[in-house]
Amino acid sequence: MKRIYYILMISIISLTSIQAQDFPLHTQYMYNKAAVNPGAVGVKGKVSMLLMHRQQWLNVDGAPVTSDLAFEYPLEKAAFGLGVNYDQLGPLTKITGNLQFSYNLELSFTTFLSLGLNVGVYNQTLNMDKLHIYDPTEEIFSKDISALDFNVGVGAFIYSEVWYFGLSVPNMNMQKYYKDLEQFDKHPFHAYAIGGYNIELNRKMTLQPSLMVRYVDKLPVSADLSVNLQWNESLTTGLAYRLNAAYSLLVGFNVSRQFHVGYAFDWDQNPIYKVNYGSHELVLRYFLTRDENSLRFQSPRFF
Repeated sequence: MKRIYYILMISIISLTSIQAQDFPLHTQYMYNKAAVNPGAVGVKGKVSMLLMHRQQWLNVDGAPVTSDLAFEYPLEKAAFGLGVNYDQLGPLTKITGNLQFSYNLELSFTTFLSLGLNVGVYNQTLNMDKLHIYDPTEEIFSKDISALDFNVGVGAFIYSEVWYFGLSVPNMNMQKYYKDLEQFDKHPFHAYAIGGYNIELNRKMTLQPSLMVRYVDKLPVSADLSVNLQWNESLTTGLAYRLNAAYSLLVGFNVSRQFHVGYAFDWDQNPIYKVNYGSHELVLRYFLTRDENSLRFQSPRFF
């Protein structure tokens, strides 16, 4: 049994490194773009709160569990945001908090450019009590290993009523996780490109393709492609593909014009799919500002 546990843990850590989860992955990234691009903070012109929870590889001990809490407060030309992330991967626990700021520039009557900055801290801990240790008397295993450091990131986000495109580097400060252990290297450099478009098929249906491309130092480029179809501005159904990693089904429902509930189910291309029940992700988004009080002109179909 222990041998199986070791194999699963090694698989999880290896696959996670390949998929670059130094920044957690989300299938429904289009609802929380500010998590990777601070320039996207406040672009909808409404005060909002978002909660996202992801349980990856259900039925596998030590599989990643991620929760995000985001708050956005837009002004007429600027916006402030707060993002908190909790990420658990086997014995590793990471907690990140970011303060975000963006400034909005009007390029034309319908096109805007938002420049963003995030400043925050992260704490990462290796929990020894969650390891199966062969010789627990070794001094290195006598206590948890933890590191606290800061982070800064930048992003640019250009958008209109029906499309958006953004570039960002969310982790410009690349410190070592654990300065006491040589085998734990620095944060890999991350860069993101995101984009999306609304295609109005008729008065009741809107097609919403979107793309996220991730570049991580010393790893292959990865990408998420999603295609959502919105029905009567209420129900959203969609498909997604993570390059060489997973296929996904998405569904969302606007309970009201202020409250959205979304769910995504992923199944993996990797061999680990044989021992798990897929990955599950839930998102709740609530706008505290009504449409008529929006500080910026936006279509209700904007992502």
